[in-house]
Amino acid sequence: MTLTHSCNTPWADNWLVDTGDDPPLHNGLSSFGKMVLAEMNRLGMIVDLAHVSVETMKAVLNLSKAPVIFSHSSAFTLCQNRRNVPDDVLKMVASTDSLVMINFYNNYVTCRDTATLADVAGEAGAWAGGEGGSVPPDPARPIPSAPTDHMDHVKKVAGAQCVGFGGDYDGVM
Repeated sequence: MTLTHSCNTPWADNWLVDTGDDPPLHNGLSSFGKMVLAEMNRLGMIVDLAHVSVETMKAVLNLSKAPVIFSHSSAFTLCQNRRNVPDDVLKMVASTDSLVMINFYNNYVTCRDTATLADVAGEAGAWAGGEGGSVPPDPARPIPSAPTDHMDHVKKVAGAQCVGFGGDYDGVM
């Protein structure tokens, strides 16, 4: 369960705090938020940090008794969208065995309002059924692709065990 979406809750600050569009209410988690997190841990619920502020990310990663997920976020270093995960938080993800599931939404991968299949999947997208034919690319000459860059970055900073595929369930994958 996500702790916020695009508004602050009585227990946590959302990502719009980091853009300046929303004021911080709790500087991460409120006292009630710490109780919510403890109860989620007790119940065995998966805590999703995809829509929270950086301070909320840090508070949860410091307090959670179980690994957490970012169900659809990417690497902030590669695309400075505030929904993405900064490197200092990626290091905390590694130390807690948590998971960042790379989002394929153009604004989180290319930092632009538009994207093509090539922006999202590089030339490998053509190989996967488009005009590129049925032969995979030459492994000796890897083709860069935006999500792979994000996946590689998270892998380098947090470790291979901390990266996965993610997406919103509103038609964006």
